[in-house]
Amino acid sequence: MDAAKLILDLYNIGAIRFGRFKLTSGLESPIYIDLRVAISHPGIYRQLVKALANLVSSRDVNLIAGIETAGIPWASMVAYELGKGIVYVRKEVKEHGTSRLVEGDLRPGARVAVIDDVVTTGSSIVRAIRILRDAGGVVVGAVAIVDREQGGLEVIRREGVDATALLSMTYILRTLLNAGAIGEDLYNEVINYLVRTRVA
Repeated sequence: MDAAKLILDLYNIGAIRFGRFKLTSGLESPIYIDLRVAISHPGIYRQLVKALANLVSSRDVNLIAGIETAGIPWASMVAYELGKGIVYVRKEVKEHGTSRLVEGDLRPGARVAVIDDVVTTGSSIVRAIRILRDAGGVVVGAVAIVDREQGGLEVIRREGVDATALLSMTYILRTLLNAGAIGEDLYNEVINYLVRTRVA
C-alpha cells in the first residue's frame, strides 16, 4: 500500500476534511475523517481492505467483528478477504426479533478481531470488546484504519487487547502538508488540538 498516495486520494474524495466537526466521542474537532465516503470508491476501498486484512492475518482468529454502523463495511470485506465469519455489535438492543447486541453466530470461545474505521477515545471499541466478551467471545485484537492519536489505542490496550491502526493522524497531516494540500498554520492548529484533547 502506498500510504502517502492513499492519503491524498482520501483527501481528494472528501474523506479527510477540515473545519469544525462534532465527533461521536463528543469532542469538537478541526479535522474529520469520514471513511464512509471511501466505501463508494472501489479502488480506495480495496486498498484499505487489503491493508486491514494484512494486519489481521497474523492473528489466530475465527471471526471478524464490526461495530454498527461505520465498522460493518470494513469488517465484512476483511472477513471475506480472510475467509472468516463476521459478527457485529449493535449500538443498542433492537426492540424486535432476537433483541441481541451481537448479531451473527458468536460461539463461546470464538477468537475475535474487532475492526473499526477511526479510533479517537477508544470508547466505541472498548464497549464492543466488553459486549463480545460478555457474549462468550475471546477478543484477541482491535484494528482501525485511522488512529487520531488522542489516546484511544492506549485505552483499548488497557482492556488487555492488542490494538493497532493503519494510519496515524500525524502521518496523515504530515503527508498533506508535504503535498501542499494544507498549510503550516492548519497543520499546527490540528497538532495542537490533538495534544490538548488526548484522553490517555
